[in-house]
This record gives sequence, structure tokens and C-alpha cells, in this order.
Amino acid sequence: MHIDKITIKNYRNFKNFSMEFNSSLNVITGGNNSGKTGLLKAIYQLSNPSLTINDFNRNTLLKFKDLYVDDAPSIEFGYVIKHTIDEDNPEDESIVRLLPFLGLDNIHKSSSADDNNKYELTAKIKVVWSLDSKAIGEYQSDVKEAKNLTEFLAILSSYEASYTWKFYNVASDEEENKKRATGIFDISFISADRGNDEVDREVRKEINEFSKEQKNSLGFKTLVGNFAEELKDLAAPVLLNLANLFDREYNNIGLQKGNVSIVSDLKPVVSVADSFVTEVKDTHSECTLPLEYNGLGYNNLISIYMILQLREIQKGKDFKVLCLEEPEAHLHPAMQYKLFKYIRGLADNNQLSQQVFVTTHSSNIAAVAGLDNMFMLSYVRKGAGSDCITQSLHEQFLDVPPALSNSETKEVKEESKPKELAKKHLSKFLDVTRSDMLFADKVILVEGLAEKLLLPKFMEICGYPYEDNHISIVEIGGKHFEYFIELFNKNAIEKKVLCITDRDYIWTEPDGDSDHVKKWSEYGKEEPDHVKGLKAQFKIDNLKIVFQSLGGSTFEDELFLANYGKEDSEFARAKALIKIAGNKKIFEMVESYGLDFAKWFINKPSDLRSIVTKYLNLFQRTINEDSDNVNQYEQLFFSKIFLYYAQTQKGNIALSILTDEILGEILVVPDYIKEGLEWLIK
Repeated sequence: MHIDKITIKNYRNFKNFSMEFNSSLNVITGGNNSGKTGLLKAIYQLSNPSLTINDFNRNTLLKFKDLYVDDAPSIEFGYVIKHTIDEDNPEDESIVRLLPFLGLDNIHKSSSADDNNKYELTAKIKVVWSLDSKAIGEYQSDVKEAKNLTEFLAILSSYEASYTWKFYNVASDEEENKKRATGIFDISFISADRGNDEVDREVRKEINEFSKEQKNSLGFKTLVGNFAEELKDLAAPVLLNLANLFDREYNNIGLQKGNVSIVSDLKPVVSVADSFVTEVKDTHSECTLPLEYNGLGYNNLISIYMILQLREIQKGKDFKVLCLEEPEAHLHPAMQYKLFKYIRGLADNNQLSQQVFVTTHSSNIAAVAGLDNMFMLSYVRKGAGSDCITQSLHEQFLDVPPALSNSETKEVKEESKPKELAKKHLSKFLDVTRSDMLFADKVILVEGLAEKLLLPKFMEICGYPYEDNHISIVEIGGKHFEYFIELFNKNAIEKKVLCITDRDYIWTEPDGDSDHVKKWSEYGKEEPDHVKGLKAQFKIDNLKIVFQSLGGSTFEDELFLANYGKEDSEFARAKALIKIAGNKKIFEMVESYGLDFAKWFINKPSDLRSIVTKYLNLFQRTINEDSDNVNQYEQLFFSKIFLYYAQTQKGNIALSILTDEILGEILVVPDYIKEGLEWLIK
């Protein structure tokens, strides 16, 4: 039995919200104040209803003069509960719990031929927290006097005690008993600031329920009785002394006339739950200590494990729901990953029979949780229209199969299912660094490590501090942008996605048969093929793709070209870059000849195999043929020299740029990256 869907109206961040869930594991990601805790609390209300006026959606309260003069604000939760019953399992108590909330059209025979004896049950419950009708008249009179929101809230607070809970069977729209609704599930909420006491209470509750079961309670009572007899045998001398004293003295205080006397006895009060302790044992020294003397991280790990497993072994585990807020608290990243790998394993092997809801900010948990178990949650602030939105990643990666002809059966090729391909790729490569994009407000996808390292610096230079904008920079290790973009393709949560890619324009191939450089006029006439493909596949407004425009083929040579300029103390930036990338010979040539192409050509290495010599000859030949663009070819020459030496050490060069105090202060951001950042930030 599980909660299949929830609707939330006028509660905290939620104005009019609905969300469907998995039957076992549900991992909810999102930024701070996106509604994650509120969602868990809304689920918890089904078994533990408790609200205050501070739980009202403040965006609707702002319009109190339009909405709440005649009718007081209310909060409404809707729960759709699903369960499969088997005719061959007469011990299933679910039908008894759900019966008050079922309609005749909510029971359906299983559609599977293998499950002819099974029936699908759907119960729909509406829970409303509203002002008692007896107080409406007085409320209306008071609200008319409210001049602003502060006064309205003060009035509303005075009526908080008059708010009541009502529970309805949605199928019949009839009010039902509160106890019946709150008794369907045993829902536990473990908050992020949990301590040992909170978890200990949950464990003791499970043990207490176990001891109260009929088949167990008699045994416990017998045990306590036997213990009492043995205790009285041990304490017999003192009991006898007390009895003799009472027999001698009871009339002296006037008890005899009342026909009463004092009898001494021992009746030990033994609680199985109160007798339970959890301790930690040092596997080296064999010593044990109370849990509170252990480190917070391991205590957190132990607590979560115990809650999961103790709830699994108890009778009626189908009726249990666990809401776990931020399990990563106090846990080392490696422990977060391992813990959730264990929980994911239980879910995948159908061993997680209780329904579990987890909210998290942890990339380590997101990396292992599994796309089918994950949901993205966001709070979209649009004035009075603000509300939470959600996206199931399972739904996000469902392909719509191509229409098939009635006259023939066609095989659906794998390449015709882009979402499935993307899901396979992401499931394999959504590691700790890449899963960070699930939590960010905006995403930048880059091809390699150098861009990833330098982009925070570029954002700082452009006046967009990286840490202020909740942006995730994801290195995808190539050009497979489509797999990552698919995560945001027509996603309900419209995160902006900026793709920074390479044009990969081939100017010349000095190691091949080419004997010249392509003409400058040919550069930039067409978009790269992979960019055309991405734009054709993803026709969405929240995507922008940028690539080199100054003559560069990759990030590195475009960076060099952006920093090439005579006005900058005779190429100070460009010379610094080329010195970082080049070898000793290049360093000496820059020191001797600056970035003067003519001097380099005159003093070129005599070795024809030298890359410098090859490039100088190629570019000089093209300059002779196209003298109108001499400056462009000279800049290209030095950018290609920089790229040649940089391409095998891109990460190291990026780090060298970041740690170079002078270069870090005067660095120029390439135009295509600046353009992308401006779009992303606005």
C-alpha cells in the first residue's frame, strides 16, 4: 500500500500543487526553500495533522481583501492511496483500513493474466483545515476592520483555536472519522536536525508495538510475573521487617477503625521498550559505549539503518511510510554514497516494502539514487502566482514511440529513442560532479576541464559572481550535449541551460597534405554541424549554444585571440599565455621577437619538421595570396602555436592562468562566452 499522489492547496510554498510518487523510493532534489521540507510535512499530515496560521501560503494572504473577507483561509490536502489485494491472502488488513475511503469504481481486477486473483484498490482522501462555521460571522466582522496584512494576520491568529480538521471520502464527498483516516498509515518524519532521542523514540515505538501484540504480550506478562516472584524472594527479609512494623503500628495511627491495614509487596514495572538500549561496540577493544558518546556521522548512519530495518520486520509494514529529511547530515561524502547505494539496492530488489520519501542536497546521494527514483522540485516566484513545480525524472525520460502502420510492424531503432539513449548515458555518467546540476538554478555545460576551471573566473570578471547565482558548471567530456540537455528538454522546471562548445573549424593540417591555410573569408559562414543538430533536436527557449567567433577552433585558441591586442603593453596577455603553454624554445622566441610574425619568419628554426617552421611557412604562403587579411593570419598563427602546445595540458594551463596574479587581473573573457553568460544571468 502506498501514497500514489498528493495535492496541496494554500500550504506554505504550495498554492495549488500536485505530485505523483513511486511506490517504494522517492528522492526529492531542489534548492533551498524550494518546498522539500513542506512536501514531507504535507505527507506527514495524513497521520499526524497539526497546523498553525504560519502554514498558510503567504502569497494568497497578501490578497486577503479579495479572497478572505467573506471566507476564512483554509488548507487542503488530497491523498490518492493505491494497494493491490490478493484473494489468496485473507490476512491482508488493507481493505479494512481503506474501506471508508473507497467507492465502487475504485476497485478493479488486475489487468495482468498472471494476477487474476488480484484487485487494484484506489482510495481518495481529502483533508481540510478550516475555520469552524460557528466562528465565521464573528470572523467576517473582525476582518472588515483589517487595514493591512499585519492586522489581518493578528486577527487570523486570534481564531487559530477555532480551526478544525475534516476528513472526506472523495468518492462519496462524505465526511469520515478522523481516526480512520489518520490510522491508514504509520508515518514517521525524521528531520534534518535529528538527534539520538528522536530516532530512539521511533525504535522504542516499534518495540512497544511488538510487545503489545497478543501472541507476545502473554509471554512478557509471564516473564514479568516470574521476575516479581524472584525479586520478592531476594527481598524477603526487608519485606518481613516492614510487615511486622505495619502490624504493630497500624492501630497507633487509627487505621484499625477504618478496617484497613498496610500490606507491603513488590510489583516491578517493566517496559520492553524502555529496557531497550542502543550502544556502539569498538571492534578492536570490544568495549561498548552509549550511542551519544559516539561521533555524529556514524550515529546518523546507525540511526537511519535502524529505522529502515526495524520498520521492515514488524507486522503491518505495508502501512508504514518514512519521511527522511537530508540523510546526508553529518555524513562523510563516501558514507552518503554507500548508505544510499544500500537503500537503492533494497528498492531495486523489491525489499523496501515501506514507502520512503527522502529530501536531499547531496550530489553523492543523487549520483546513486537512480533516475527513476528521483524528482526535481522548484519554487517559482512570480508574485501572487508563485507556486511549486515538480518533475519526475522517470517521466522526463519516457520516449514517445513513433506511430506504426497497421499493415506492418516496424522495429523501433535505438537511435529513434533519444530519451532512452540519454537516460542510459546519464545513468552511467551522472556522477558526483555532474549530479550537481540537479540542485542548481542554472546550468552551464562545457566540453572539457579547462572551461570548467576558468568559468568561475570569467563570471567574476564579467561581474556575475559564481557563488551568488547558484550555477552548476558541468564538464561532459566531449560533444554529447544532447544526453544532458534531454534532462531539461520541456522539463516543467525550466532551468536555463548554456552550452559552451567548440566550433572545431579546421584551418590547416600541418601534419597532413595541406600546403596552405584556409581563407579568412570562409570562417564563420556556417554553424558547426553538431550545433545545427542540437538546435533542430531541442526547440526550447531555455537553451543557448555558443561557440568561437574570433577565428578560434577551440576554447584555447579563442581565449588566446581574445587576449591578443597591441594596446595591451605590446601583447602582455598573449605573451603570458604563450609562455605558459610553450616549451623552452618558444619561450626564448617570445622573449627575443615578441609576437612579431615577420621576425619569427626570418628567425624560424632550420628544422623543417619543427611545428613552428611548418606553421610559419603555411601562414606566409596564405598571406602572400590574401594580403588584405594579414593581421588576421598573423593572429591565427600565434593562436595555433598556443593551441598546439596547450592541447595536451589544458587542465594545467587553466590552473596556471588562475594562479598567475598578473594574468588573472588583466585576462579578457572571449566574446562568445561573455554573450552566453549575459543570457544566462538575465
